Amino acid sequence: MRTALVLGGTGMLAGCVSQLVARGWRVVLPCRTQPLMADDGPGRAARASLSRGHRPTWVRADWAEPSKLATEVGYELEGHRVNLLVAWVHDSYRVGVLNAVRHLLAEGAPVVEVHTSGPVPDPVLPHPTQQVLLAHFAHDATQRTNRAVLEAVDRALEGRAPSLHHEDAR
Repeated sequence: MRTALVLGGTGMLAGCVSQLVARGWRVVLPCRTQPLMADDGPGRAARASLSRGHRPTWVRADWAEPSKLATEVGYELEGHRVNLLVAWVHDSYRVGVLNAVRHLLAEGAPVVEVHTSGPVPDPVLPHPTQQVLLAHFAHDATQRTNRAVLEAVDRALEGRAPSLHHEDAR
C-alpha cells in the first residue's frame, strides 16, 4: 500500500487527506490532538485499516519537537517508507520538521509544499517538489485549498517537473 505523510493535514487540508484515503493511500497524519477523521491512535492503524476500511493514521506530534515527531511517525510506519509527502508547516518550523522526516521518505518520493505567503522559499528536501502558494479567500477557502493541493499532488505523482503554482482568488 502506498503511504502518504501529511504534515498540517487536520484543518484546511482535511479534504486532501480524505481524497488520498479514498484513492487507497495509507495516510499518516501527525498533529497535537486526534482529528475526528483519524484512527484511534498510534500502533493500531495498520491493523485497523485492513479490517475496517482506510482511515488516516493519527500520530501525536508537535512541530516544536521535530525529532520526536519523526520518531513517532517512523514507529507507525513499521519500517515502510513514505511515498508522498504533503507539508503545510508554519515557516518557523518548516526546515526543522522537513529535515527530521527526510529519512522516512522513499527514494525519489515526491513532495508537495503548501505556503500562504511569498516569497516562496526554495524546497528543503532533495526530492521533486511541487509548491503551492495560496491566496487568501473570502469564501470557499477550504474547497479552493484542497483543489489546489490535490492538483499539485497529481502533478507530483505524474512525475512532472518541480514547479510553483499560485492559487489565486478567481
